[in-house]
Amino acid sequence: MAQTITAIVPTYNRAVYLSEALASIASQTRPVDEIIVWDDGSTDATETVARAAAGPVRYFRSANGGKSQALNAAMAKATGSLIWICDDDDIALPDAAQTLAGLLGARSDADVAGGSYRRFHTDPGTGARIERGPGYWPDLSQGSVLRHLLEDIFLFQNATLVRRSAYEAVGGFREDLPRSIDYDMIVRLAVRAPVVMTEKAVFLQRKHDGARGPATARHAAARSGEVWQIADRDVFAPFRKSVPLSLYEALFEGTPDAVRRAGLLQRACVYARRTDWAAACEDFGAAAEVAPEHPLSELEVAICRRAMGGKHGIVQAMIPEVRHTLAHLARSGPPGAAIARALNRGLRWRLREAVAARRFGDIAGIARLGLGLFSGRDSPSEAPTMPLTERDDPCKPRG
Repeated sequence: MAQTITAIVPTYNRAVYLSEALASIASQTRPVDEIIVWDDGSTDATETVARAAAGPVRYFRSANGGKSQALNAAMAKATGSLIWICDDDDIALPDAAQTLAGLLGARSDADVAGGSYRRFHTDPGTGARIERGPGYWPDLSQGSVLRHLLEDIFLFQNATLVRRSAYEAVGGFREDLPRSIDYDMIVRLAVRAPVVMTEKAVFLQRKHDGARGPATARHAAARSGEVWQIADRDVFAPFRKSVPLSLYEALFEGTPDAVRRAGLLQRACVYARRTDWAAACEDFGAAAEVAPEHPLSELEVAICRRAMGGKHGIVQAMIPEVRHTLAHLARSGPPGAAIARALNRGLRWRLREAVAARRFGDIAGIARLGLGLFSGRDSPSEAPTMPLTERDDPCKPRG
């Protein structure tokens, strides 16, 4: 049975960008079968722009309720078997639908096809489009797409084509979240089934200084970092219960003890990068108690180092309560000391960054944290490391 594509464009007061966004969707080399524009209570010329757009556009309007409400309402109207959610200010590249549909067509076990993107802004003086590469983009040759998504968002809605059955299986977009709803949803989807990827760019992400977020919680572009940090923590708080440790263990191949310890370290890494250091410290402590006679493998050390590399920084790790907990871990015995040393290795990059930027307060805080992580215990264990590898697809049966 032929797959059909519904493109959904939720929009709010973006008439100035909407026309270009809709034109890029309507001119795909693999035509989309339906374009739903859901106007979330705009007060500008959004309706006029949407009704004048070319292609199979269906326009709906509701009172302003936020993006999640708009998406859930639009999903109920969609007829396509594949759903492509597109932002109202970005531009789809001409072969995006063809590329993403082709990926799903080749992998019946996958629910999501994803691609890369390029960022751009318009020069205010000349009107020229200035493009650059994506923001954060992981090394997808190492580990699984799921692991990378748990550590940081890099896959955006414009760059994903999703089976409608998958959206139905995981449930609607969370309407209690004012932002980061795309991050919440892609994790829920990726936990359920494989994500098949291409590193080819499939859309252009517009960077501009306009207000962001729903009408009840708008914020300026300059405050994005602070806002998204809080949002990411809100997204991941319920995952602490709903995403079991066994899924983190499934990211690895090895003996039961090896995958148990690696799973704990990986979950600790994820929550450290979300700035939830209470949760991270709990898992680091539990990991230190698993197979304490075996030193950390290089893979485990790498996981700990990444815990210090989150985009939201490590300010929360420098507060006294967290510093004292990590210092206690460092003094708890050889396994805890090994985890602390690995964290300290990741901390060095943060220190170099702070020195280069002359952030003297951060330098002092990082130095205090680093001293706490130094235990003086550096006697190598005579036991071997446990064999451990990272799996590229945790949904496959172990081989």
